[in-house]
Amino acid sequence: MSIQTLNTFAKGAQRIACRSVDPAEQRSLSFQNLLRFLKEEILRYSPYYRRKFAQLGIRLEAISNETEFASVIPFTDKDELRSHFPDFVLQPNWPGAEYNPAVEQISSNHIKLYRESALRSAEMAGDIEPPVSTDERAYREFLYDWQPILTTRTGGTTGTAAQSTYTLSDVHGPLRRAGLFHHNIKTWSPTQRFMSLLPAGEHLGFYGNFLVPLLNGQPLRPMFGGRVTSTENQVLVAHRTKIQALYGTSSYLVSWLDTACTMLRAGQIDGLPSIELVSASAEALSEGYAANIRKSLAELKAPNARLIQGMSSTELKSGGFRDCDENSGLHVDPQHFFIEMIDPETKLPAKPGAPAVLVWSHIDWHGTVILRYWSGDIIEGGVKFDECPKCQLVVPRLFQPFRRLISDFIKVKGARVDLAELRAALETMLERDTYQIEVKIGDNGRHIVNAYVNANGRDIPTDALRDLVMTAVELRLDAVHFCESGEMQQRLYGAGGWKPRWLINE
Repeated sequence: MSIQTLNTFAKGAQRIACRSVDPAEQRSLSFQNLLRFLKEEILRYSPYYRRKFAQLGIRLEAISNETEFASVIPFTDKDELRSHFPDFVLQPNWPGAEYNPAVEQISSNHIKLYRESALRSAEMAGDIEPPVSTDERAYREFLYDWQPILTTRTGGTTGTAAQSTYTLSDVHGPLRRAGLFHHNIKTWSPTQRFMSLLPAGEHLGFYGNFLVPLLNGQPLRPMFGGRVTSTENQVLVAHRTKIQALYGTSSYLVSWLDTACTMLRAGQIDGLPSIELVSASAEALSEGYAANIRKSLAELKAPNARLIQGMSSTELKSGGFRDCDENSGLHVDPQHFFIEMIDPETKLPAKPGAPAVLVWSHIDWHGTVILRYWSGDIIEGGVKFDECPKCQLVVPRLFQPFRRLISDFIKVKGARVDLAELRAALETMLERDTYQIEVKIGDNGRHIVNAYVNANGRDIPTDALRDLVMTAVELRLDAVHFCESGEMQQRLYGAGGWKPRWLINE
């Protein structure tokens, strides 16, 4: 038995067909896998959901279809995950090991599978390791399947960080599988050279764009972020090694490509004509971002490069949902996720095609496992359950625009400030990654709003900046502070996150 199958097909999961299949039949099979996973593993091995179900008097035998599932199983939100993170990890007991009364003992069927796998592993290992009993080897196979080996977390810029753990079988199974979806991108080839622009850190953005290509045998050049390798040096590496695919956050891709264009005009490079694909993630790929990226690609002699969007999160754990081509919709893996589109007002299933909040459940993941996660992401373009006209995969597809349900607004000085409008206004005057807005509470209890700006050699009139912000969102800047590039990078990325902290709201 391979590690890839330990937490999936070896224990009764149905393989979900993604080509030439009826979408309704596929969704039914995906739900049946979720229901089996819920009853056979989550109910037995999740301290959090065992406690939650007992408190609410939830009886899983009463659930047999999607409607019953949605009416019985409550949503899980980020605050719950942050507060009870360790208890979301599946943690079955092993005979003879330290006993956890909050969960059940691993099933006898699992033990049988681990003993069989242990014999094969021993044969493959030869005589390198010291002799141990079959029971000890079976315990090691059990740990491959259930012991967390990797923890990722958010930057924690809005409070306590959200965290998720992965087991070895997660990494070799569901996480690796995300890369297989890349094979449907029109420009993909097994020799395509990737460059990850994501900064090094404990976040999924780094690990996902690092591990998924490597696990799928894809040539990869990670740059580990601007604090390790300057943007200018990253561009030189991309030019020298003829990088074909760029992966980064939407805003940093804009800034990175702007730098490349500046270097082209200065004669430091002769373009980046090898680029075939640009994948933007972590932030919505707005029309403005997309237009800037395409303009830069044309100047860099890569006008035919495809621009696609990805979506993931610490809680999701996946290498991400991505387009297969421009405007194809983000493809969701029905083997390992069951998605719902929920009306944010009624909390009931939304009408087909209507904007709604994305809610998802893990299927056959180990480590951190979540049911009905309230993502807070509004999928304004809706979801389609049909065959993608571009790659012919039959999978759920999420369509832009995407926006946050709550955090698109903050309250400052009693006024409701639209963050999208604020950022759009700032970027009519300031370059990306050259500003930060800080909202804090003064000694008198009143809000103080400061702007930090790296002018980058330009003349930025403070009065004009104040007028711009006031006109756009009726917000008064109390002070404008100018700082050097190094200080600005520290302000934006110094907390360890992978998204620029352009807004600090205390």
